[in-house]
Amino acid sequence: MEAQGEKLLQDLIAKEQNLVAKVQESEAKAASIIKEAQAEATRILDEAKEKIAALTSEQEAKTQSESEEIHKSVLSDAESAAAEIKKLATNNTDKAISLVMERLTP
Repeated sequence: MEAQGEKLLQDLIAKEQNLVAKVQESEAKAASIIKEAQAEATRILDEAKEKIAALTSEQEAKTQSESEEIHKSVLSDAESAAAEIKKLATNNTDKAISLVMERLTP
């Protein structure tokens, strides 16, 4: 009977050691999976940052270009308006001189 009890005890010890080994193996696999997931997450984050930087740069260039076009358009409109005002002023000056001359000369 004592031999039978000893055998059961040895079997329990062996099973416990087997379970401990499986737990340790599972923990190692889990740590490896976590490490791989963290590396993948870092890679994805880095790619996202690069895409954001590229899009930001592209948008800044586009905005700069649009701003320059608007500036040129406004400047052109202002120059046209100034030329029109100068033309009107010149025409009115000629009329004013003619009017004064008419009144001064009998």
